[in-house]
Amino acid sequence: MKPYRTSGMAKDVKDLLDYVQWDQDRSLHIFGVSLGGMLSQNLCLLIPKRIKSISFVSTRCGSVLDIPSPRAMATLLNIVCRKGPYKKRVDLLLELLYPASYLNQSTANGQTRRDDLLKYYQTWFDRPQQLPLSGIFGQFCATAFHHCSDSSLKRIAAELYPAKIAVISGNQDELIDPLRSFELRGKLSGSELILFENAGHILNSQAPQQFNLLMERIIAEGNEAFQTKN
Repeated sequence: MKPYRTSGMAKDVKDLLDYVQWDQDRSLHIFGVSLGGMLSQNLCLLIPKRIKSISFVSTRCGSVLDIPSPRAMATLLNIVCRKGPYKKRVDLLLELLYPASYLNQSTANGQTRRDDLLKYYQTWFDRPQQLPLSGIFGQFCATAFHHCSDSSLKRIAAELYPAKIAVISGNQDELIDPLRSFELRGKLSGSELILFENAGHILNSQAPQQFNLLMERIIAEGNEAFQTKN
């Protein structure tokens, strides 16, 4: 098994964009979530002039080695190895990705958010495993050992300008410490920090309407930046 690197994954994205001839200047609005946000940092270094807006969502620059909590590690291990009953594994995953206050909210059908999410995840959670263990190991290594230096982040801010740069996080994210978003914002000059209150790791799932409106605003501001420039 070989570890993946976010730099190599970014190169794969660039190769795909080149193949489909999506290579025009200032033609991309990118939303990189979690590992995708780490990959996107490297993509910015490869093709800065193609980007109109970039959003780093629930992610980190890798200045320190953040080891997940023992609970998070145990949950991820149980999911990968399929240990224990289905409902127990999904419950553990939900508690890792969403705050308890959200999971316990009542819904219009008289159930809870947890009940609705259990039904949703059941549509795919126990399908035959598509990703081999080598792939899971590779992605884990890419996440754990990702590092985008201060000088690289400074270069991203300078070379993307005047593109819109946003850093987005939930203030109750258990997988990636929200402090890493504050750090990322501080190292990306001109970027905007958006913090979702009482939110966990998967913002587009927990607050879809709010997140979609935010996406629309970021895209519009990215477009406007270049209309003004021209």
